[in-house]
Amino acid sequence: MALRQLTTAAHARRVLFAPVPVAPTKPLTLSHVKGLLWSDVMHRATGQLHHVDLHYSWSVGVLNAQTLGFWDHLDRTRPGADFSRCDEEEIGALYVEYQRGRSSGDRLDPAVRRAAEAGGPPHPAGARILDLWGVRLRELGIADPGLRTRARPPLSLDQLVALLADLGLCVDHRRWNGPVYLDGTRGGLPLRLLVGADGTANYLAWLLRDLIPHLRAYDDFVLTCDRDTLPDHVLLRHVLGRLGARVHLVALGRVRTGGAPGPVPSSRHGGWQGLTAAALAERHLDRVGPDAYRLGLRLYFVAMLGRGDRQPYRAELLNRCMERAARVLKGQSSPPDPADTAALLRRHARPHPYVDPYRLTTALLGRSRRGGADGHLLNEVYL
Repeated sequence: MALRQLTTAAHARRVLFAPVPVAPTKPLTLSHVKGLLWSDVMHRATGQLHHVDLHYSWSVGVLNAQTLGFWDHLDRTRPGADFSRCDEEEIGALYVEYQRGRSSGDRLDPAVRRAAEAGGPPHPAGARILDLWGVRLRELGIADPGLRTRARPPLSLDQLVALLADLGLCVDHRRWNGPVYLDGTRGGLPLRLLVGADGTANYLAWLLRDLIPHLRAYDDFVLTCDRDTLPDHVLLRHVLGRLGARVHLVALGRVRTGGAPGPVPSSRHGGWQGLTAAALAERHLDRVGPDAYRLGLRLYFVAMLGRGDRQPYRAELLNRCMERAARVLKGQSSPPDPADTAALLRRHARPHPYVDPYRLTTALLGRSRRGGADGHLLNEVYL
């Protein structure tokens, strides 16, 4: 019996995975790689037990003031520029430069916002980033989640605000040319700006518009996010929960690339030069081969770094994980009993419906020491 056949109607739930999309303005950094690998292992492993769909729309990460403002900045400062020959770091450097010069009081031109919301292709700089990300995902062994998928959410902004108002979760000042706030104060949560006074909705509004129409189709929602955005996702869970959804949050810490204590800065501030998905592939992919590369990355970013951000990036430890991956692949066990594999996956899915990537990966390493890793599990979840 193939591993994909382990799901049974008696136990399967309908699960929607919705990782927060990354704005196509810069390279995939080590923190992005960590998030992608965690989401990939979780999604593929859980798919062996439940009916799982992946929901990803790049437009959610685009229709915000930061990204649209950057693209408008490029059009104004570099009219007619050809970005098709740029690499990710070159475009990312322009984004960091834009962020450094951006004032908190800057407002997005309403015409730019309206044009973006009307649909159409991304800015040429964003399109180039998305093309390069497609290459990076193939190197990482991750199926394209829909980098070019763009569909207007079926729920309009006015409908969202009206729905939130009916739930008592909204403060709407638009009639006075003011902003809209998501109001979770009755549940002990803070006010959160949802739509600016200029009419620009933030990513939280787009996530709600994107997810709410799917509530009746799934038993569970699993949202992965950066720990720095966890307060926003707690609000998101609160809203979806009021509408009857079961929402599970998986918050991941960023990858620390320096020894300084304190919060890990956002990638919009730079500091990722040479520490990107492209740089990892250049250093390791040809040297160890695609299978060992993909497994080695998952051993390091999932099992070694874990969910948090306390452990700094260590190139020598990543090298050892690549070597360990090669040994694991050579020592694969004979086809296991499907019931044993299903039991292993379910054990690491309690008490939530999704399989915990850290627990599953550390268990995989333990089994490989005792007599060979589960070959089907490797092929279906890790390679």
